[in-house]
Amino acid sequence: MTSIFNRSFKTLFESAEATHFGRKSVLALLTFQLGSVLIELLGFFSLIPILQYLQNDGDVAGLLTKHDHWRALRDFYGMVGLPLRLELLLVSSFVLLVLRQSFVFARLRYMAYVQTRAIAQMRLEIFLAFIGARTDAQEKHATGVIVNDMTTELNRAASYLVALVTLYGSAILFVFYMCAMLFLSPSMTVAALLVFGSAVLLLRTQMVKSGKIGQLVTDSNQRMSSFLVERLQQVRLIRLAGMENAEVEAMSHLVERQREAMKNVHYLLSNIEVIMEPVVVAAGFTFLYVAVAVLHLPLSHIALFLLILMRLMPVVKEASRTRQSCLAQMPSFSAVVESKNEYEQAAELKGGDMTFKGVQGAIRFEDVTFCYPGSVAPSLSGVNLEFPVGTATALVGPSGAGKSTLIDMLPRIRIPQEGQIIVGDTPIMAFDLESLRSGIAYAPQTPQIFNVPLSEHIRYGKPGASMAEVERAAELACIAEFISSLPEGYETMTGEGGERLSGGQRQRLDLARALVAQTPILLLDEPTSNLDARSEELFRDAMVRIRSETDITIILIGHQLSSIMTADQIVVMGDGRIVEIGRHESLMKSDGWYAHAFKTQRNAAMPAEQET
Repeated sequence: MTSIFNRSFKTLFESAEATHFGRKSVLALLTFQLGSVLIELLGFFSLIPILQYLQNDGDVAGLLTKHDHWRALRDFYGMVGLPLRLELLLVSSFVLLVLRQSFVFARLRYMAYVQTRAIAQMRLEIFLAFIGARTDAQEKHATGVIVNDMTTELNRAASYLVALVTLYGSAILFVFYMCAMLFLSPSMTVAALLVFGSAVLLLRTQMVKSGKIGQLVTDSNQRMSSFLVERLQQVRLIRLAGMENAEVEAMSHLVERQREAMKNVHYLLSNIEVIMEPVVVAAGFTFLYVAVAVLHLPLSHIALFLLILMRLMPVVKEASRTRQSCLAQMPSFSAVVESKNEYEQAAELKGGDMTFKGVQGAIRFEDVTFCYPGSVAPSLSGVNLEFPVGTATALVGPSGAGKSTLIDMLPRIRIPQEGQIIVGDTPIMAFDLESLRSGIAYAPQTPQIFNVPLSEHIRYGKPGASMAEVERAAELACIAEFISSLPEGYETMTGEGGERLSGGQRQRLDLARALVAQTPILLLDEPTSNLDARSEELFRDAMVRIRSETDITIILIGHQLSSIMTADQIVVMGDGRIVEIGRHESLMKSDGWYAHAFKTQRNAAMPAEQET
């Protein structure tokens, strides 16, 4: 029995540590609970002298000759010079009640403090663990699931810990009350234990169901969050595709699934109300009859026994409800802790201690191979490639050729499984990860524009950048003239997702964000793939300006081949390998993939140019 008790408390403390409640906080809450129980018991026992006083018509002298506890009360109050009267007994009982409520108040306040602190700390730690995890670990979970774990499931996990601590507090209260009842009548106490035990056994099947339904609640919450995040990001597509009715129907299924799970949780909790109260009330009436007719207990003892029994009824009922809530919320607790542990175990390798200060000479890929988990063929296979400092290199090739995987290697988003990357004479793994990434700017194919002033979005590339630096970056990106034409200039709000800007303006604004930090390396992922001819021309102008006015090493993935014609070198990739390398002119003469793709794009563009 002792070992079970110890394991149970060990589980409580381990759960508390896992969610930042902390062992000390749990002990403090249980101490508050213990204090309130002890004072409440004193309050209950203080009723015995009051009942005896009333029963004996205030004959204090007679009570002093019959009962030891009356003599103890006389000596206690005599030390402070107070006469033993009914008024004093009533005030003393009331003071104990107020003192008990003070402990309850302190426990509730402290519980709220601990719970909100734990949620805040846990949410921040999960976010930090996710941000610091390897890309493969981040990609395993849908965005909606991550959001749900950090919001709904985290709140439920905290409620689980609160319920678990409350359950242990109720156990302490129950034990002390049973000890008090045992003092009054051992035989009646044994009967009470049998009654309460029978009631708990009746609820055992309900407890088993709670765990299963709790898992359904967690699953339905995750599916709902994942669905909402995906659909809210694609409202325009849903509308233009005429899929409103289909999406509403899908949403209604998820809502119904979630409602059904929550309904079953509440149904199980309501079963406690139906089962517990009649059992305990019937037991109380039976006790009353046995105490009077069989055991012939004093009226004061009978009254106190029934009072404790009635006090235990809601305690046992609430403990059963709490136990059921624990089982229903445990899957949320498990999901949150498992997610946090998974992200922490998948933390990125920080590399060496060297500070990255720029590119000296060239960046070299030496026999680099990389294969995604679950893939049969490698995305990169024995790649040998050199990027000279201060030059512009374009990576081209069909989809799935390994272009994006290759540029992900430079900021160590992906780590080669074979081979190595050398910057100057230093292996890239020797650099501290933070300093390495601070020296690399990146602009994605689809700009992620925040709904902030234009200047603030540009500063996202360098927090604290001066206005002169912001304007310089805008000039290099060939968007300064556009910004100056706006009534509010650099303080113009971009709109959600940059909705107030054209595609080309969004692309060049994000390029300015990448340029403001003045990093030695600039990575561009298909920057012109979604642009019209005029926007593409402006982007080409920006590239020319960057190359002529800076010594940045540019590596870009090119989809529109006309936009990368002037690159210092063009690298053609296919099936994770280097197929061709050269400038535009030499590649056109070789009549390989690049020459055919360039001619195809040019022929496709000619009718459109003739129409305009």
